[in-house]
Amino acid sequence: MQCPGQDNRYWAGSEVFDSPCPKCGHKIEFFKDDSQRACKHCGYKALNPKIDFGCASYCQYAEQCLGSMPPEILAKQENLFKDRLTIEVKRQMISDDEGFNLVKKRADYGEILCKQENSDMAVILTSALLSKIENPQETLDKLKAKEELVDQVSTLLNRTGQQNNVDKDLSAVFHDACLLADIDSGNRIGVSLEEFQTTGGEEQGKQLLAEQETTN
Repeated sequence: MQCPGQDNRYWAGSEVFDSPCPKCGHKIEFFKDDSQRACKHCGYKALNPKIDFGCASYCQYAEQCLGSMPPEILAKQENLFKDRLTIEVKRQMISDDEGFNLVKKRADYGEILCKQENSDMAVILTSALLSKIENPQETLDKLKAKEELVDQVSTLLNRTGQQNNVDKDLSAVFHDACLLADIDSGNRIGVSLEEFQTTGGEEQGKQLLAEQETTN
């Protein structure tokens, strides 16, 4: 069965139209069911401006339907996974508001630190959100997470002091994100700045501790 949005039985109006190339401005001729076309003038692959790609951000058959998916669609898929994961974690922690707020703070601080430390945001945010879930693997399987992400998250969540196969930078960012969230939630008192493992974590910790001292 063909997607109704792309099935020409549902079309109305002109089936062929011109649209300016986003890169050079040269006219590109689109058929209504083209997902993208290459500009004959500069070679840029432009998205069809009249196709709604919303379904492609969540449909498991999107790549087969659209061919080689444009970066814009892939970005939407990554963002959507984070949203779906947050919703799934909230569903599993529906009776634990305190716990959910903690993992959300861990994810929020993780995002800040990833930008400062140039770390892998997908791994850190996923690990943070799943850090109080009983069976993270089952949740990742349910959401059809990529195998590489599943392996990295599982290793990070199951790490011990003796493990050396987890990326040290990822481990440090995750550690500091959790520590910051614990401080912010009032779960840790008397924290020393020496406990932080990243420069960004120490900066955030110093600011957070200073704010708490002012409040108290």
